[in-house]
This record gives sequence, structure tokens and C-alpha cells, in this order.
Amino acid sequence: MRKQAGEAPFFRSLLRAALAGIVAITAGCAYNSGPDRNGVKVEVANVGLDKEGIPYVMLEDSSGGRVLPILIGESEAQGIALELHGLSSGRPLTYDLIRNILQSTGNHVDRVEVNDVRDQTYYATIFLDRGRHRVDSRPSDAIAVALATNAPIYVASRLFESGGAADIKVRGGVPQTVHGLGLTVQELSPEMADYFAAKPGGALLVADVSGAADRAGVVRGDLLTKIDARQVRTLKDFNQGVAHAAPGQHITLTIERDGHDRTVTLQSGTADAPK
Repeated sequence: MRKQAGEAPFFRSLLRAALAGIVAITAGCAYNSGPDRNGVKVEVANVGLDKEGIPYVMLEDSSGGRVLPILIGESEAQGIALELHGLSSGRPLTYDLIRNILQSTGNHVDRVEVNDVRDQTYYATIFLDRGRHRVDSRPSDAIAVALATNAPIYVASRLFESGGAADIKVRGGVPQTVHGLGLTVQELSPEMADYFAAKPGGALLVADVSGAADRAGVVRGDLLTKIDARQVRTLKDFNQGVAHAAPGQHITLTIERDGHDRTVTLQSGTADAPK
């Protein structure tokens, strides 16, 4: 069995983890070393399965070019994927609990850092309250908390060259997205299709929303199935549907949310051309 570039084993219960987080915060643990100012700001580019079916999270250098995949647990992957796409689990997950504890006690997440790898195990730190406190964390928990609190994520630059995750063979790499009509969409991965109980290739996932689409009520996590009467299954379908609309023309989108179809009407414009 191959050695996995994952995270340190996590055997504590949810309650023990939450209490440890509270103690670390309320005790006012001062520290000598601050955030790594040479760290590279990253975005969560994808959550998926590697060639052997093990979940991973893909961090991408915000300036482009470099990626860092980290193997994580199945439940952690689901939590990050839900937060990444603005979806609700129905009941609070671990990172929801941590966020709620922080907010209710008046604490603020400054940033999180994936800052070390030892024996192919990654380590992270959550920095709080303008650098006053730091909390050791698994990368998956730190990333989920960052997404939930809109905090930036950084990776120590040396980790991109460390080779710690060199044996992770991901499926398909970073998903492609296109933008138009105030929507950023991507094709459904098998994992996300399974979550939505949808057929892979049967719709596009709305990854981000802005402008008129936002005002019309479209939200992240919606499934786009049609532009006017055109079925939308691929990014090419989306681009063609947007391209066929003249500036100022009203376009009807069919979206699926919680298993129910609904329609939204938008007005196209030159600024909405796909990119």
C-alpha cells in the first residue's frame, strides 16, 4: 500500500476538539512566531478523488501555475465541497461548530496557513484576532473554517517544491469554469453529481453568482439545466446559449434547486459575454 501524503491521524471526538479549540482561544495563548509573510495565497480549486478513490483538496496559487493537492478524510472532503459551493448540510458540521464558537465569543479568523509537512503529513495553523492567537489544526479543518469565515488561505512557498504530495494522482485536475450572465458555472464532477442525486453531464453547477443573476435569486449550488429552450450539459452548451442571445434580449434560465425546477429571466448584455 502506498504511503499517503495526508494529514496527522485524528482520534479525538468532536466534543474534545471543540473544547480544545475553546481553551486555545480563551486562554489567550501568546506565541513568538507570527504568520509566514512569505506564504503564497491560494484558493480552493477543487475537491475530488484521486486515482485510488481517496479524497483530496486541491489548493491553487492565486497567481496561477502551482497547485498543492492534500489527501483528506471523506467527511472533511464533503464539508469543504459543501462550503465551497455554498450548500447546506442540513445540520452543523465540525467547521460550523468552530465558526459559531468563534463568532459567539467575539473572535476573528485572520488567516489560515498550511505551513509544514513532516513524513508526508501536512500541518496547518489558524491565526486569530490580529495575530494574538494561533491554533494548530489539520489542513482540512483549517480550510473549512477559512471558507466558512471568508478568511484567506496561505501555503508556505517551500511546500510547493517539497514533493510531499508527488504521488497523488488526481482525476482531471482543476475543474474548468466559464462566466456569463452573471454566472460562473462548471461541469458536474461525479462526486458532486452524486451529492445532488443528479446524472453526470446532465446539468451545470453554478459555482458563483453576481449582478442581475444574484438579484434574480440564483444562488451558488443551483443546477443550470436550460438556457431558453436549449439543454445545457457542457460548458460549450453554456457558451453557445449565451452567444445566441442579442444584447438586451431577455433570457430564461431553468435551474434546479432541492429537486425542484424553477425559471429565472435575465437580460443579456455585452458585459455578460462568456470568458
